[in-house]
Amino acid sequence: MGNEAIGLLRQRVDNLDQGQMPVVSFEADPRLLHFIVVIGAQTNTMMTDERVQPPILTADDADAIAANCRLLDSIGRDQPGVVLGPLNRRRQHWISTGRHLTSSNQFPSLARSRFQLADNDIVPSTKPFGLGLYTSTPGLHGRGMWRTYLDVARGSSLHPLPWATWELQAGEDASVVEITSARDWVDFVTAYARARAGTVYPDWRAVASEFDGVHVTMRAVLAIQGFSFTTAGGLTAPAYWDVESTLWLRWCFVSVNLKEVTGEG
Repeated sequence: MGNEAIGLLRQRVDNLDQGQMPVVSFEADPRLLHFIVVIGAQTNTMMTDERVQPPILTADDADAIAANCRLLDSIGRDQPGVVLGPLNRRRQHWISTGRHLTSSNQFPSLARSRFQLADNDIVPSTKPFGLGLYTSTPGLHGRGMWRTYLDVARGSSLHPLPWATWELQAGEDASVVEITSARDWVDFVTAYARARAGTVYPDWRAVASEFDGVHVTMRAVLAIQGFSFTTAGGLTAPAYWDVESTLWLRWCFVSVNLKEVTGEG
């Protein structure tokens, strides 16, 4: 299993470094687009089926292979925080889609109430939904990886138009966990472990009691996407973050502004 997983990750890096860079028909960094396309193609959707055992890696093996990725080296020279951190707290983008529209076809404003953890139990997940919000860091063309992802999937019923891009600035004292590698991810899950049926997940309620946000970089996405790792409490559940992003679990923003609306009728 370990050799198979090593081969999968090496193939992923080879495809990132040797694959043809896509022609971009919209304003975006083609390197970010290439990363999104390759990670999507190389992540077997069957990995999300709990009946199928995911490939298992050690954190050291994953990080050693990911460190050789030339595409990330190139992006990192221009946007080091996106690849290796730390997070740029002064400029983050959250994008609300047509799914967020109110009954009067208005985008809801961001408010502290969005960050109240529900009284009921949070479903174990490596990337939880229904609490907080996810942002990505704007790139060289002003668009982050999540907006680039939306452009790739334009027309999808999961993320219908219109899209509203909000620019957020977190306070300098915001406490953010930096996940920049497989080792960081394993240490994070181990420190805030929650086991279910022998599989280990992060306990997001415990994380939120100590931190405002969790930043997962491109290097970490490359190393952990779709893989499980061994911990003292069992195997970690495979993670699927897809793009550089930050999950904000507590309100810590000093500025929130609507930047643009795309596809508004």
